[in-house]
Amino acid sequence: MHDWPQIHERHGPLVWKTVYRILRDHTEALDCFQEVFAEVLERSSSRSVRAWPAFLRWLAVRRALDRLRKRRADAKQVALDGDVATLPAASPGPEALAEWSELLERVRDELVRLPGQQAEAFWLQCVEGMSQAEIGQHLGVNANAVGVLVHRARQRLRQSLAGLNPAQQDRG
Repeated sequence: MHDWPQIHERHGPLVWKTVYRILRDHTEALDCFQEVFAEVLERSSSRSVRAWPAFLRWLAVRRALDRLRKRRADAKQVALDGDVATLPAASPGPEALAEWSELLERVRDELVRLPGQQAEAFWLQCVEGMSQAEIGQHLGVNANAVGVLVHRARQRLRQSLAGLNPAQQDRG
């Protein structure tokens, strides 16, 4: 039997940070946060969980990306609130902040166009810092396959975002 209050207290901030970083909307992140813990209750009864942080991070990314895809499909506007954790470390001016927000929004738009496992593997490794072995365990593939998924996601993102790279524009 699991100690749910302790799991929630110990790992709740990790889940919140993960879903909020993707969704950028407090209300939607709160709904997703609750959805993740409801699903954890359901899944953990039929599955042994060896590493709670990795399992919760994986599930949070999966559910947040699902919500982001649905939001994009519904053609709703995303309101960025300038989360300090995602801004460059220097003190940028308003123009730089606007450009940074536009870039983050564009990356999110392109991320939801990737196949599901590519998007999840990319986010979990590149943003959440999970190892390929951890990601593979949750996606049901080996670590090499995770590397391939991340590589393909990077290639597709690089292609779709090439217009934002001044070096690429100079060559064209």
